[in-house]
Amino acid sequence: MPGVTYTKEVRWVYGGPLVTHVLNVPRHGGLYKLRPVLSNDTVLGRQTVSSMQRRLSWQATVAGVNGDFFNLAAGYSSGVFMRDGVLITRPETSRSSLGIGFDGTLVVDRLRLAGSWSVPGFAERRLHDLNRPLRDGGVGLFTPSWGGATPRSSRVADVVLAGLAPTVANGYRTARVVRARPGGGTLVPRGGAVLQARGSWRSRLLGEAQLGAEVTVRLGLNPQWPDVADALGGGPALVQNGKPIFDAGEGFSEGHLALRHPRTAVGQLANGRTIFVAVDGRARASMGVRMWELALELDRLGAVTAMSLDGGGSTTMAFNGKVLNEPSDGVERAVATALMVFYYGIYAPPPRLPVFSPNGDGAADVQVVRAKVVRPSSVDLRLIRPGGTIAWHYQAVVGRGTIARKLSRPTMREGTWRWIVHARETREGRESRMTRRFVVNKTLGFLRLDRRRMRVVTGRGGRLNATVAVTRRSRVAVTVRDSAGRRIRVLGAGEVAPATLALRWDGRRGNGSVVSGGRYSIRVQARNELGTVVLARSVRVVRG
Repeated sequence: MPGVTYTKEVRWVYGGPLVTHVLNVPRHGGLYKLRPVLSNDTVLGRQTVSSMQRRLSWQATVAGVNGDFFNLAAGYSSGVFMRDGVLITRPETSRSSLGIGFDGTLVVDRLRLAGSWSVPGFAERRLHDLNRPLRDGGVGLFTPSWGGATPRSSRVADVVLAGLAPTVANGYRTARVVRARPGGGTLVPRGGAVLQARGSWRSRLLGEAQLGAEVTVRLGLNPQWPDVADALGGGPALVQNGKPIFDAGEGFSEGHLALRHPRTAVGQLANGRTIFVAVDGRARASMGVRMWELALELDRLGAVTAMSLDGGGSTTMAFNGKVLNEPSDGVERAVATALMVFYYGIYAPPPRLPVFSPNGDGAADVQVVRAKVVRPSSVDLRLIRPGGTIAWHYQAVVGRGTIARKLSRPTMREGTWRWIVHARETREGRESRMTRRFVVNKTLGFLRLDRRRMRVVTGRGGRLNATVAVTRRSRVAVTVRDSAGRRIRVLGAGEVAPATLALRWDGRRGNGSVVSGGRYSIRVQARNELGTVVLARSVRVVRG
């Protein structure tokens, strides 16, 4: 992804092994947008970070990490979620929130909801919550972003509103009461909302917001954050004004802060670039970090502002639908929100094969190169031969989609090929380009085994014959490997002139013992001025 770097650091620090994953991305703006992502586009429910990216792949190429803490059962997040100025969930006052300014500046601060609802002729009333079940008495607002029916309880009452515009932060919205329902369980209407009252607030809501009444809702933030378009909850704050924070005094347990866990964080460098950080933990390969150690990590990486996000089993870093770190649960956990950078320029995925051998033997002899466009653009795609001449050229004005080129001609010249893609947006005129490389190397081909199943006998071994064609003088090594890829026997190694090599394996290890039953492979590696190329064929060994 142009302008984006990924680094995996393996170190011994803080008394043990530590694996840290870092994505360094351009400042928000132009072809790059730093945005919070809501799982399934609803507050309810969860989704893995990689599946969110696949869902969004038609809009952009995306990279990022998991987001805020959340309720495991229902999936709603613990803190604020705001996108394009529309407030979807309220902030958690005891914890920090992350704001993304219009100019890309990251702001970390503690917020509170300054919400209200009112009906003409009555006093303005406090709005206690937004798209989250009420813990105690009060009135909460549920918008279509909630993604389901309001919570059910004999202690609640719902008032259904029609004609409510998107709930922009610090703005007033007016709607009309069209229905009242005791007990909750109301589906939020599209283009409307539901006010739910709990406890003693039920009679007040039902008495004032009667059928046909006009209700005005305000969803204010304190502080207002007038220059912030998007926001995400999390915490605690880690770095402020270039200084690490060792105790932010936020609403987290001692166990969360003081014990070593997998961690996720986001920070901004002095040059405006953003870094995503995921620290592996709860594993022999990486012990994780305490919260103050995470602050030191962000400071070491150059962050001038930084905040922690949800960690533990939720810690995930992914690019284009592929997980980059090692989630501590062993599998990727479904989460409520994520924080991602969206890249809207042309994107060329890595070629299907980094080393390509179009010789017709059925092994690595079909290559595919692609270019993805997510906005209407004028594109220029070029496939460049070794030496710099153009093998294929395509120019057109295209909409959203992927352009693919399949390569399989045996006459393709050996060496390094380049796939160069360029796009200019039809509307905004912004340009983007990428270059991918792959190698055509036909040194090895036609690796054949005379059987796919070999019987071995204790004391006598077995017999397997193989042949392979070598077309260029190379340093060749032929080995036998077990199902885990471990080398158990060297059948031959040395300088080889162009020829067809005949090989034999007697079913024995390097120490002379007969192998046990299982899956093995004959692996041929050749190294020359074109690089290294490998062919392998598998054989099943049975004892008999």
